[in-house]
Amino acid sequence: MKRVRLLVILLPLIAVAVVVGRWVGRTRPTPPPTVSSPPSIVLIIIDTLRADKLGAYGHPAPISAELDTFGRRGVRFARVVAQSSWTRPSVASLLTSRYPREIGIYQEKAHILDDRFQTLAELLKESGYTTIGVTANPNINGSFNFDQGFDHYEDSDILFHWMQKEPGKASITARPIRTAREMLGGMLEWTANNGQPPYYLQVNLMEVHQFDDPRSRSPEYAQLFTTARHRDYLQAVYAVSKEVARFIRSLEERPEWSDALFVVTSDHGEGLSDHPHVARSHSHGLLLYSSQLLVPLLFYTPSGDLPRGKVIDRPVRLLDLMPTLLDYAGVPVPAGVRGVSLLPLMRGEADDVSLPDRFVVETQFQGADKIGVYSRDWKYIENRDGHRGTSPNELHRIGVKEDGTRTDVARQFPDVTRDLAVHLERWEGAHPKAEPTLRTRDLPPLQREQLRALGYLE
Repeated sequence: MKRVRLLVILLPLIAVAVVVGRWVGRTRPTPPPTVSSPPSIVLIIIDTLRADKLGAYGHPAPISAELDTFGRRGVRFARVVAQSSWTRPSVASLLTSRYPREIGIYQEKAHILDDRFQTLAELLKESGYTTIGVTANPNINGSFNFDQGFDHYEDSDILFHWMQKEPGKASITARPIRTAREMLGGMLEWTANNGQPPYYLQVNLMEVHQFDDPRSRSPEYAQLFTTARHRDYLQAVYAVSKEVARFIRSLEERPEWSDALFVVTSDHGEGLSDHPHVARSHSHGLLLYSSQLLVPLLFYTPSGDLPRGKVIDRPVRLLDLMPTLLDYAGVPVPAGVRGVSLLPLMRGEADDVSLPDRFVVETQFQGADKIGVYSRDWKYIENRDGHRGTSPNELHRIGVKEDGTRTDVARQFPDVTRDLAVHLERWEGAHPKAEPTLRTRDLPPLQREQLRALGYLE
């Protein structure tokens, strides 16, 4: 009797357990919420690349088809102004979003990027990024403190064939510049075997800077554009465009890079033959003309996170790049930076951002001492160094190829000249020059020879 009563009690419970068990068996446990990883970021700085030497910016020759394609598949900024016309202050400004005079870099021999300025790499590393940097330009080697924030940073170790040994010192075997293929290939190998996403990759390529050195390019480009003006420069652009495309496509084939952001820009331009009546105008660093300050800026992502084929005509600055990349990565932009995020413009979330209407630029380089203002319609430049072929105070229209006194219209437009001069005076009063941070040790002999060969040391 007790067994019967027990079965009567247990059978309903067993039935319920079976039903519950079957229901549980058919239902998957709720997975924990997924946390999306921040996107990897690749910043490619093509040293000395003028914007107007790319097809995307109007050059008629087919020299940059690959970079032009990335521009069509992503976002292109039509007018980008560098804050200085030579490498170290310009790259320092780009990486910290500070004005060159705030950083205190005026001379190539001894002025370095001080630790007190947070770089893009440092901020991304603090947010969990694996950070890798490599430079072909010794001007931003680790000895000048440009390795801040990197898990792995490769300095330039190049020697050029025209280098002369110093009297009484042994000759150093010359080595060619590290090519884009070598440097980018090394990055591909490093990321395949080290670190983990998200990555921040930063690379400086030098073929365009060294366009007159045939060893900086593959022989396959030697016959291209043989009759074109500035053919060596164009050949170098052609070569780098292909290597950058090869690199980006190789990363795109890896699943972990599917949402990466690729950015292509430059630190400054090159005068070439644009200013025939101005002394020492063919290179860079000594002038504040458009040829030396207007650089490309292309954003591309395989994921389609950014609009395709968007062109933004609003003038921007290189120092806006750092806050833009931090914003894209979801990393807070620190207080004190001078630039603004351009991401709302790219994503169509705003028609404008809080950019000033006038951009201040300056250079102190091998005796040059210049400061200027770029507005939407005008370029006003104060040449405080007595540069031959220029006026102490120059005014040029935007879009006009400057040629010193030949194109200076300051006297014809005194009101514009006075207005921009007053703006510059007030700006300098609000932004006094910082004391430079000096190197605490001598440059290694190799690096001293590198910089002398590149024209950075007299």
